[in-house]
Amino acid sequence: MKIRKTGRRMAVMTSALALALIPLSTGTASANTSPGWGDDKPDVIWDCNNGNLDLCRYHEVHAGTQLGKRRQVGNPVYNCASSRDLGFDLAFRTDRTTSYSFQQETKVEVKAGFSDVLEGGMSASVSQTEKWEVGRTSSSGTTLKGVIPPHMAGGYWFAPYWRKSEGWLEVHYGKRKHGHYYWYYPGKGSKGVQIVTPVMNSDGSLKGKWYWATWKC
Repeated sequence: MKIRKTGRRMAVMTSALALALIPLSTGTASANTSPGWGDDKPDVIWDCNNGNLDLCRYHEVHAGTQLGKRRQVGNPVYNCASSRDLGFDLAFRTDRTTSYSFQQETKVEVKAGFSDVLEGGMSASVSQTEKWEVGRTSSSGTTLKGVIPPHMAGGYWFAPYWRKSEGWLEVHYGKRKHGHYYWYYPGKGSKGVQIVTPVMNSDGSLKGKWYWATWKC
């Protein structure tokens, strides 16, 4: 995380790399783009993205790894009209990117300017065979081989492993905002900030499980 000292205060330099804003889902007009907070509180998400504060820090409360939903990768292979087995050799690739949400809001992709704040507060991986990085698009590419019987079609599905981190943001201002120097979003010790990060193997490929299925044409 890039930080500069100003007296005793620390300033997060993220002004050049702003993050896409999350719209409120309440339907009420508000200038505050931090979901769940009204105009009686500072817009901490905007301030963290633009460096309008002394400190923006993420605190992880809980984290775990889980297998995500499987999705079809590439196009199915058909052997509908033939009377012989069909062998195939295809190269497939799938990409996954870290996303975050606040108070169950719609997930938004993590950009470079905010990734250091989030990753700095997350506990490191304890495994030597896998890793994760916030703000980086992770890819899994492989060559898939198989044989499809006559009058059948087949396809591959991929389910990635995700690391889900839950925590909160600590924000320090150089002058009082709405009566306070320190703010905790959405609350100190809460799990309101949720970060979902793809897990990678040690070689940099995306960790997950491949599934093969066939069906009649």
